[in-house]
Order: sequence, then structure tokens, then C-alpha cells
Amino acid sequence: MTQEENNKQIAITAYQKIFGDLDVAAIDDYMSKDFIQHNPTIADGPEGVKALVRMLASQGIPKQKITFKHIMAENDIVILHSRYEMAGKEWRFIDIYRLKDDKLVEHWDAMMPMPDERANNNPTF
Repeated sequence: MTQEENNKQIAITAYQKIFGDLDVAAIDDYMSKDFIQHNPTIADGPEGVKALVRMLASQGIPKQKITFKHIMAENDIVILHSRYEMAGKEWRFIDIYRLKDDKLVEHWDAMMPMPDERANNNPTF
């Protein structure tokens, strides 16, 4: 398996365990201790992600199987395009992770809720 394929497997497994299974303990398994977070609403480090997962669980977000539409890797970067249900709405996410030594070390994202009314019929997924 190439390093890029290995990085893809790590990223999708981590994403499913952390955000699909809402497994706070998995964060220590998959994230570096000095995890850099570029989402301005989440603190740096594993503790910021733990706080997010705990908040999602406390708001009744269900455990769910994450569906990935696109998974791309180049060098140490993995990009995930996924579907997620949150607060009774469907969302689309694009997450970008940088990996080092088989750990997630840096993260960027973009997300959008699916609107009640669409301006076109093009699929978002």
C-alpha cells in the first residue's frame, strides 16, 4: 500500500470513529498531540475536537455511518467530501487533513447545510 493510500485509510477510519461513532477516545488514537485546527470555531489540539464531539452528542446528534463521495490524497494531504446529518438537516462537508507519522496533524474544512428549497437540480453529492 502506498503512503497516500495508507493516509486515506487513516483519515476515513478516524473520521468515521470520531464523527460517525462519536468516539471521543478515538481522538487520541488518530490525532497528534499538537493538532492544528483551522476551523475558527474549534480550539487547537485534540481537546478542541473532544469538546466538539461531546457537544454534538449532547445535542442528540445520532451515531451514523459517514458516506464519502470523494476521497483524494496527494503527498501528506487527504481530502474527504462527505455527507452528515446534524440537527435534523443533511450537511455536506469537505475536510482537508495533513498527516504525519500516521496521525492527523492539521485540519481545514468547509461545510454547508442542504437548503429547504434548491435553486437548481444539480446533485451536491
